[in-house]
This record gives sequence, C-alpha cells and structure tokens, in this order.
Amino acid sequence: MEQERDSLSRAIKNAEAGFTQKEKRIAAYFQARPDAVIVEKNADIAKKLGLSPMTVTRFFRKLGFADTADARTRIINANYSSGSSRVDRRFEDNFLRRTSSGSDSDLDLSYASIEAAFGFRNGAMWTEIVELLCASDAVHITGFQTMHYLADGFSRRLSYLRDRVHLVDGIDGVYAGLLPEDGERVTLVMMDVFRYGAHGPQLAKLAKKRGIEVVILADEFCDWAAGITPHVLRFPAETHFFLAMPQGITTGLNLLLQDVSTQLGEAAGQRVKKLSEAQDYFGLFLD
Repeated sequence: MEQERDSLSRAIKNAEAGFTQKEKRIAAYFQARPDAVIVEKNADIAKKLGLSPMTVTRFFRKLGFADTADARTRIINANYSSGSSRVDRRFEDNFLRRTSSGSDSDLDLSYASIEAAFGFRNGAMWTEIVELLCASDAVHITGFQTMHYLADGFSRRLSYLRDRVHLVDGIDGVYAGLLPEDGERVTLVMMDVFRYGAHGPQLAKLAKKRGIEVVILADEFCDWAAGITPHVLRFPAETHFFLAMPQGITTGLNLLLQDVSTQLGEAAGQRVKKLSEAQDYFGLFLD
C-alpha cells in the first residue's frame, strides 16, 4: 500500500472493516481531527480516548505503519513536503467528497475550534492578554498571508474601543512602525496558520528584543512561538477544510474584543459614542 500518497482518512477507510470497537473510536477521532497525529503525542491521544497508548500504536500498525512515529513522519512528508500538492489534494479530498459522514466531521471540527476559544477564555493567560490590549500605550496587529484579513478586521474593531491601534503590514520590509518610545508599553498581536510566513518568528523575536509584548494566535502546528512569548493561543488546525477561514481564531478575536470592551467600561463606551457621532456627521449610513 502506497501509504505516503494516501491521506490518513483514506488509510482508515481501507482498513475499517477489520477495526475493533476501540479502533473504531480512534478512527472516529482522527476523522474529525485528521491532523491530530501530527500535533498530539501518542499518550495524549490515548488519554483523550480512554485507551492505552499501545492500543493507539496497534491501530497505526493495522493501517500499515510501523508505529505512531512512523505514521507521523510519513504523513508530514506526504502532506507538507515541498513536493506535495497540498491545495490540490484538499480540493479533491474535501470539495469532491460531500457525504453525511463528511458533514459530521466538519461539524465536529467546527465545535472543537470554537470550544477551544471559549476554553482559553477561562485561563489566566487570557486575562493577561486582555490586560495588555487594554493597558498598553499602543497595540500593533499583523497577520501573515491569508490571515491579513483577520488582522485588518481586528485592528479596525479594536480601534473603536481604544486609541493607538495600528495595522502592521510589513510593506516597508523592516516594520518601521514597531519602534517604541523610551518607557512606552507596546503590544504586538500576530496571527498566522500553517504554512507560516517567514517573517513571523523574526518579527516576534525583534519585538521582544525591543521590549514589546507579543501575543500570537495560531494553529496547533505552531512550534516556533515557544520560548519567544508566553502569550500563545493555539487553536485546532482546520486543514480538514479547503482554504479554511479559521473559526477558532475568529471566535477568539471576537471574545477578546468583548472582554476588552467590558474591562475598558465607560471609557470604551464614550469612544464608541464619539465615533458614532462622527459617522452620523459624515453620513456614512443610509438610515
């Protein structure tokens, strides 16, 4: 079996007739989260499913892999190597396959992404990030590649609640806007998903070197943020969708705006009121 050219979901489909009840549970998990094999350890997967790590290992052996590590390596090479046609396969695998089981998997993944955002909201790191967005003298926001639209939308909305919010596009090649004054407290919010922009790690390191706080929203593949900043929100990878518009990150940004507005309280209310008056003055709306 040429496993390298098959997706994990195809491998599962080829072997599912011989699955035990426990293996069916593992298969259902990977069908909802096909990239979990890449980003989760064997023990973590087993713990989530209430199984032994050896059961997970035997599952991968039944699919034709030597073990979990072999599955991870071969799937990474097949799906993310320079020679792979990832976008083409996403179209073939997802857009040409519209079944009820596929829809169920899409729904499961959507729930997982949104639940992750609400889960973050209950943690201490979330509180720290909200404080940074409220109390910093300036907030800079950037998104790489397909995440630029999210960065733009978040910066526009945050500017309704506070002043000195700037979209950083890097068009000058040196991010000259990220030059804080002495004693100035600045926060940089970054967002990106696999495959990451090359400037991401460099910009995060430069910002920290300049005394800027860094907040990163990314998917589970993001391994470069570790050691740069403690403020990293990783959401379930939504590569199951073709050209995904990440629901988890979008929900997280919405919740951040909500919590920032609550913390700023009356100050945010007064700012929104003034902006609304300006909109009426310039006749920006039909009614």
